[in-house]
Amino acid sequence: HLHVCKFVSLKLIFKRQIKRKLIFGIFQVQIRPWNLSDSDFVMDGSQPLDPRKTIFVGGVPRPLRAVELAMIMDRLYGGVCYAGIDTDPELKYPKGAGRVAFSNQQSYIAAISARFVQLQHNDIDKRVIKPYVLDDQMCDECQGTRCGGKFAPFFCANVTCLQYYCEYCWASIHSRAGREFHKPLVKEGGDRPRHVPFRWS
Repeated sequence: HLHVCKFVSLKLIFKRQIKRKLIFGIFQVQIRPWNLSDSDFVMDGSQPLDPRKTIFVGGVPRPLRAVELAMIMDRLYGGVCYAGIDTDPELKYPKGAGRVAFSNQQSYIAAISARFVQLQHNDIDKRVIKPYVLDDQMCDECQGTRCGGKFAPFFCANVTCLQYYCEYCWASIHSRAGREFHKPLVKEGGDRPRHVPFRWS
């Protein structure tokens, strides 16, 4: 239906007349085409992608392409080797989140320490940055020996830690002075990490 759309104030608009029992009128719908090749961008193919140097960026404007996200993050923190825009598995349309992989620990730490990034687009300009939390990681402290070989449910995003922990090791490490206020991150639906309260035994 793109051939029947019109540009209005730099927006692609589709007008449709609706005649139903309770609804009557002409409605305008903004159309935002998405090129599937804009979902991923490899900035430095010589660098292996390390999931432990990857961040989650929440609130990414849907028209923003992976190449644009990569360029912005590289300008701010350097060392970007990959950027991806998360898309709906069925619709293949952006979900409003992305991820960026860095080639070095210094750039990764600089990005997550910032916690927010300015991605100027229309009226929204502040985006959340968090570590990209994986769900198939063993505890970095005990390598699964204290939790029966189960994957670690917690990740500590504080730059003094940046590790995955089982419940036992989280309680042990984070009972130490200076670490008792760290909050564990867990992976939630849509790959978005979230903080969870930790109950001390």
